[in-house]
Parts: sequence; structure tokens; C-alpha cells
Amino acid sequence: MERGVFLSYRDHLEAQKKYIRTKKEAREAKKEREQNPRPPKLDPPPSPISPWFVALMAFLLVMPMFTLLFILPRTLLPAQSTYDGLVIWIQGTESEYLDMRNWLEPEILANGLQWTIAHTTDRYDLVDMLRAGDGDLLIIEESFAQELYRGQALAPLMDKLEGTTWENCFVPFWESRPFHKTYGWAVPVTGNIDDARHLFTVMRQFALPFSP
Repeated sequence: MERGVFLSYRDHLEAQKKYIRTKKEAREAKKEREQNPRPPKLDPPPSPISPWFVALMAFLLVMPMFTLLFILPRTLLPAQSTYDGLVIWIQGTESEYLDMRNWLEPEILANGLQWTIAHTTDRYDLVDMLRAGDGDLLIIEESFAQELYRGQALAPLMDKLEGTTWENCFVPFWESRPFHKTYGWAVPVTGNIDDARHLFTVMRQFALPFSP
């Protein structure tokens, strides 16, 4: 006879009882699961969004607008109007301005016209004023007029039918001379063109030619 493990009858009965008890517990557990199924396991809820994160995202959204506000050139930003009524600008030195003002004022007053005579030495300041609508007629240097003309900022001064030619957008006081400034008339497209042409016509018809 081969050697092996022999259980006593009592051990055999205990093993059978244990086996039956285990199977019974398994059937009861299965029945319990069928009668009371567990809810499906859900993923944990996401963590709440930090208010600092929200503030950071809002800042990143508005930052480009503030950046553009500070880096754009002045000529692209809105300007505020500071004059009421019609304005004629003289761009030149203080003495040139006084000479031209003394030439303009008598004819303006004699014809009952309402014009403000303004002065600037900086052409970029004048561009800002024109952009704001503060400027209807200009007395400026020929070189500055050429810059405005190339930028399509001047309107025809005399004959509308001729269109926006250079000769029709800038009328000099005198013929160009070497090493001398050449001043003349010009009308900005942002101004009151009809009133500007009227004053221009009055000065050409009734006033003596300007001589510095």
C-alpha cells in the first residue's frame, strides 16, 4: 500500500460541513447581490476651479487690448476735438505765423466770416488736430503738403472737375526758390471743404498777395 494522508471519519465530516457552509454563504451572497445590486462606481468629481486660475485667464484675455493701446502710434489712436467752428492752421515759426495772421485777419473780418486762426510749429501735432476734425484750411510748407498729398489727405482746392491732382491740392504763395521755404494753401479731406474754398477764394480775390 502506498503511503498517503488518511483522514479520520470525524475530520471527514468536519471538512464536508465546512464545504457545505462555504457554498451556502456563496449562494446567499449571490442572492443578496441580485436583490440589492450596488450602484455603479463613479469617478470622483473634478476638483473645483481655483479663483486664481480664473483671474489669470481673464488677465490673459484682456492683456492684448492693453498692449495695443500702449504700442499703437499716436496717429492711430482717437484724438479729442478742442476747437469750435472753422479753423485755419498756419504751420511755421512764430514770426511767420504773426505775418500771415496779420494778412488774413482784415479780410476775414471785412467779409463777416467766422474763422479761428491757429498756429503750430510741429507738423505731427497738426496731423493729430486734423484727425480730430480740427482743421478746415491749411497754410503749410510745400514739403509737408507733399506728405499729406501722398497720404491722400488733401482735397481739391480749386476746380472740382480736375480731381485730386497735385496742382489742384496745393497752391503756393510764390514760385519755389532754392534754399527758401515755399508756403501755400491746402484743404484737408477731414475739414469743411466748401467753407475752406470760400475763404481761399476771398483771399485770392480781395487780398494782396502774401509777402513775408
